[in-house]
Amino acid sequence: MHQTHHAATIYVSPSLGQDRNYCSGYDGLSPVPDGAGSGPFRTLSAALNAAKDLRTAGVTRPLTIALCEDIFLEKPLHISVPGITLTSYGSRRRICGGHRLFGWDKDVFNGVPCLSHTLPERKSGWDFTDLYVNGLPAVSPRFPAEGTLRALACEHDVCTHLGENVSSKWFIADTADLDGVTGIENATVNFYHYWIDEHSPVESYDPVSGKLVMQYASRFGINTHYAPEEHTGALNYYLTNIPSQFGNPGEWYLDRSAGKVYYIPRDGESANSLTVFAPETDSFFTVTGENIHIRGLDFCATRCEYVSRIEFCTETDPEKASCDIAYASDGQSVCGAPGAIRFRDAVRCSLTDCRLENVGIYAVEIGAGSRAVRIEDCEMGHLAAGGIKIVGGKYTAPADRRTSGCSVRRCHIHHCGERYAAGCGVLICHASEIEVADCHIHHLDYTGISVGWEWGYGENTCFGNLIRGNHIHHVGMGRLSDMGGIYLLGRQPGTVVCENRIHDVTSAHYGGWGIYTDEGSSFMRIERNVIYNTKCESYHQHYGSCNTVRNNIFAFGGGGARLSRNELHDGILFEGNIFLLRGKAAYNDTALAPLSSKHNLFWDVDGTPRLFKDADLTEWQTKYGYDLDSLVADPLFADAENYDFTLKPGSPALAMGFETLTGFLATGRE
Repeated sequence: MHQTHHAATIYVSPSLGQDRNYCSGYDGLSPVPDGAGSGPFRTLSAALNAAKDLRTAGVTRPLTIALCEDIFLEKPLHISVPGITLTSYGSRRRICGGHRLFGWDKDVFNGVPCLSHTLPERKSGWDFTDLYVNGLPAVSPRFPAEGTLRALACEHDVCTHLGENVSSKWFIADTADLDGVTGIENATVNFYHYWIDEHSPVESYDPVSGKLVMQYASRFGINTHYAPEEHTGALNYYLTNIPSQFGNPGEWYLDRSAGKVYYIPRDGESANSLTVFAPETDSFFTVTGENIHIRGLDFCATRCEYVSRIEFCTETDPEKASCDIAYASDGQSVCGAPGAIRFRDAVRCSLTDCRLENVGIYAVEIGAGSRAVRIEDCEMGHLAAGGIKIVGGKYTAPADRRTSGCSVRRCHIHHCGERYAAGCGVLICHASEIEVADCHIHHLDYTGISVGWEWGYGENTCFGNLIRGNHIHHVGMGRLSDMGGIYLLGRQPGTVVCENRIHDVTSAHYGGWGIYTDEGSSFMRIERNVIYNTKCESYHQHYGSCNTVRNNIFAFGGGGARLSRNELHDGILFEGNIFLLRGKAAYNDTALAPLSSKHNLFWDVDGTPRLFKDADLTEWQTKYGYDLDSLVADPLFADAENYDFTLKPGSPALAMGFETLTGFLATGRE
């Protein structure tokens, strides 16, 4: 038998292990039973308890908990033992927040050939709303199969969005649209508007009047203003979990009464090739304490149900800010939703070299009271909402609720918002001195990196943040509005956004911007970024103060830059930037009072650039007094049409002192 004072590793093996008790069981100090009383624990919870006992006994050396096999959790665990590392032993191991469903048979459901799995009798009442097949979320059958439906009337049919007084709990559907559709009472109604997507179970439906009552009120107002120009709050809805629509590859349906799961294979899939997980838990761990590290593990399959009960624009911690009303969405960014791995009051902890897929709602959450938490070299993909959420206390919160000094480095975050479209790649709320660097963030329906959470010019605990060297692309995907590749909010002295390559930002209506400094954004430096192929302007400032935007390349957007509010103070300085246009103005319908601009280079590949409305550079200078030392000239990029923004020798930008951008930032190539 091993001696605990000689041990630094505790092993877990569900198939070979036993959990220690007073009469029998192993001590966890050997990866396999040694015949002398030592062997692995069966469960991770037993290993954590053993580590806690070692600390109580005075063992202070760093400890490792090593997983010898994959682990399937039936409930989340709390990790609070200081100085431990959770990792794999031998091959890379996986932690699953649910169960793998073995045994799929050929079957027919709704007249459609498919595969089915019968749940074990002990799980016959098991209720889950997500299924993951071969690393991808399976799809709930929807009506209509493509596109959306329009309403005839809403409870509060107004063209405004903020305020509970305009939230709607019901709308009138066109009964002809839903004629013959069965199972509506068990369906979920879904709709996108403004910058959020809303989801609510159906409370009731009257097929005579068409009145459809939602279980949760809409967060923002919905309306039926479809013409002559569709309002961003217009209700375009669809229904999911409609069994009569089951019929397309990748779709699944849980018949709860029969205890059977049905699935239609995608191309190349068969009963023998399916790896299917059904989630049981809503998270894996809550980590609290100091020097706790998780590395070299894979995570998959947590539940994605989330009901919003927080107030918009007030608090982001659902444990501390609940309200009586259940809403169909949060006010922005699915901000109140938790992560599958949660750091709370965590200090000098880390998550490194881990993969998380098919998890909800955010993959990782760094919560209030955390400091110096590192998320590095991780991949997070096919996520219900977003990648990483970092949140601390507001300015009025006690000092021990502040979150600061955390970092996200070299992470690959992709295919976010697969159930809640408003999730961000990285969301930073009320947190300071956060670094997000060298990350690849792509294919999400809302903002890539969002930093702030205090609207206007009020005091803010979000400051001194560094957003550097990230590649952010395919943002928005045409589903939501009012977003940016990088979104900033509020007073943030010391915040720097630099050396990011941002492209292909597409909104549903307005607001597909590259970098977006929203309400009250102030005291920031935006420099050496490359932004191209945005539906709207490359850069947008709603309103703010004393921001410097310099040495950036703004190319092929729906315009160069926009300022949306006139305020009689220093709002923003554009200095030393290159505007590469294609028939769009450099400054689109810009509020001129807060603008300063100088030493910029303008070029339009289709002809003479417009600086503002129909003004060329000379008129812009003489009539408006801006860009007095700026220049219209071809910047001589290596291959701008293919997005290689390397400057050739002899470029007038170099002569003007433009700082050369090189490597991936300039070329898009490693």
